[in-house]
Amino acid sequence: MNATAPSASKPDPMVGQIVAGKYRLDAKLGAGAMGTVYRATDARGALCAVKILQDEIADDETRERFRREAEALFELKHPNILEVRDYGVWAPPGVDAQRSTPYLVMELLQGRTLEEMVVEHTPDPQTGLELGKQVLRGLAHAHKAGVLHRDLKTENVFVTWDGQHWVAKLLDFGLVKFTDDKKWGPAKKLTMQGAVFGSPAYMSPEQATGTPVDARSDVYSFGIMLFEMLTGSWPFEVESQHEMLKAHLLEPVPPLSTKREGLTVLPALEQIVQRALAKKPSDRFANAPEMLAALEALPTPAAWISGLTHVPPQPIAPPPAMHAPAMDHAHEADASPTKSLAILGIAAGVGVLVLLVLVAAFFALR
Repeated sequence: MNATAPSASKPDPMVGQIVAGKYRLDAKLGAGAMGTVYRATDARGALCAVKILQDEIADDETRERFRREAEALFELKHPNILEVRDYGVWAPPGVDAQRSTPYLVMELLQGRTLEEMVVEHTPDPQTGLELGKQVLRGLAHAHKAGVLHRDLKTENVFVTWDGQHWVAKLLDFGLVKFTDDKKWGPAKKLTMQGAVFGSPAYMSPEQATGTPVDARSDVYSFGIMLFEMLTGSWPFEVESQHEMLKAHLLEPVPPLSTKREGLTVLPALEQIVQRALAKKPSDRFANAPEMLAALEALPTPAAWISGLTHVPPQPIAPPPAMHAPAMDHAHEADASPTKSLAILGIAAGVGVLVLLVLVAAFFALR
């Protein structure tokens, strides 16, 4: 989620505060479901972004989610994952130490989200595929470290221009799940089994039905992202959450070439996307490293627009201010405001009935 410029009419009392004696908050960049992000300057004079948990929602579970995201990002050092430089707790002046506020310190990036990039102008297929590989490299690093993302979507990828190349950064590990207890310690159960979290357009069938997930669920979600990067649209375009969940469970994935005029793809690339989006987890790639190996084995070009040659990517127009990419999003079923997916509460009476039917259909497929 791209941060917005601070409002001059409503000064933030946090601006000017020194967090943990090291980070001066210079300006509010934006706020998400869990935290507020500020442009800041560290003790050495370097720019950074500081995310602070909102006090009004800082219950024990939210604090634990915030801590887990900070821990995961701090440990997962990779060029295609947002860099977190520090995290901890801090008591603002006049606040009791027992109500200390969690914070994390991130690199400050300039650019836009991958979602914004795709909506504004779908990249040429070669660029889309290269960006997809970068995202998958970051995800592969996480999977090797025993970390599942569980909320992969184009909104959670930030794209910058280094002067020569696009650089994609994977963001927002707020729904992270640790799978290696030896490395990360015993997992704390934050949500009961059967709860549905994530973004409907990118949910795997098992995630959509609230059943246990593993790395193959991330593979499915990334498959949706790759489909979107190559075609400019989701494989399933429907008008309600229930129809989207049904499509993930039951509808066949359309060929890539049918979703973008002039798009031609190698059969091997089509097979990779179809395998990633298989309904049964056992039919997918086992994890991100396995899918990455398949993508990197493809010849170049693996996809193109018929009648056009490859156009080198142009740099992103500099935004009016620095942007902090690591904004929070609602950690429940949500959807991008730029897409036409209407979100309805799963807990609504008819929604529960529909979901039960879909669950039964899904288990029949397994």
